[in-house]
Amino acid sequence: MEPDLDYQMPSYTTLMVNDLNLSTRWYCDILGFTLISQMPGPNGDPIMSHLRWAPHADLILMAEGPNALIATIKGAGVTLNFTALRESVDAIAERVRRAGNVQISGPHNRPWQAREVIVIDPNGYRLNFTEPLHVSMDGDELMNQVAEQLKEITLN
Repeated sequence: MEPDLDYQMPSYTTLMVNDLNLSTRWYCDILGFTLISQMPGPNGDPIMSHLRWAPHADLILMAEGPNALIATIKGAGVTLNFTALRESVDAIAERVRRAGNVQISGPHNRPWQAREVIVIDPNGYRLNFTEPLHVSMDGDELMNQVAEQLKEITLN
């Protein structure tokens, strides 16, 4: 696919990955990202994959070079969040489970009126896919409900 040169990416995330081809296939085939483009390196093999979850929700995967100074634990303390737009978090979770050999938690209904599934990708990055629970309530009601649920959690 030819890149749209007029498309602006106001913000995006870059992940350094061990195996670019494997990671690109995993993000596209298992999670449902779209491959927008790849950049070839000096020997012709891709060194970068530009993926898109939704408009203005882009992800860049970069191949680690042989001399990369990358931490052993990638993404420690960081969670990448994606709103499930094309399908439910349950469908994403089912596809990830079928693929196997991946850490996954959920889907879970959260007190902040969201249903979420957390997936650890093959490189150790933490991804959270979320969708709203369709409950009509105003901001004050939501904050009161979250406070009550948190109070119950701390009491147990």
